[in-house]
Amino acid sequence: MTGFEHALAIPQWNLRLRVMIYRKHVRHQTAKNFQLDLFTPDDGHFEYYAVATNMALGLPALFAFVCGRGAQEKTLAELKGEFALDVVPTNHYGANSAWQQLSVLAYNLARNFQLDTLAEPKRRSRKRTYAYLLRSMRTLRFLLIARAGRLARIGGRNVLRLSENPATQALYTGIEHALIA
Repeated sequence: MTGFEHALAIPQWNLRLRVMIYRKHVRHQTAKNFQLDLFTPDDGHFEYYAVATNMALGLPALFAFVCGRGAQEKTLAELKGEFALDVVPTNHYGANSAWQQLSVLAYNLARNFQLDTLAEPKRRSRKRTYAYLLRSMRTLRFLLIARAGRLARIGGRNVLRLSENPATQALYTGIEHALIA
């Protein structure tokens, strides 16, 4: 990865921006089959990145930070896949708006539940993505809900019997204590 920095003045907006231009050497030919003249154009195949910023980071640190911004794509994919944000259930604007708000509310509830119970702090990295290790809703479903068990009728009542598993018991006990606190 190589790059350079340029101060870009936009007088109409009375603004000065730091613009970083990066290039990354790749083994394949670029999609459009041309090279920009920002660097020597005949020394291989490259992908180019341009970043305008007001952050006081150097070239390597800013590139790592920008690469970490892809974590938002996982959030959007989870909203669309697990919380049905990409569904338009009716032809009524108000109902569709309520559906989207409920989807986002359910997502936020799942995240806050994890922050209160299961979330483990992550080591701070140069990418600066999430501060905690958060699981997807699909993972939570299999971790907490979809457990093998047997419904038995004991003493005239239905009782759910789960197999004895110390790890699962510790997990549920830890969640119970976190919710009580």
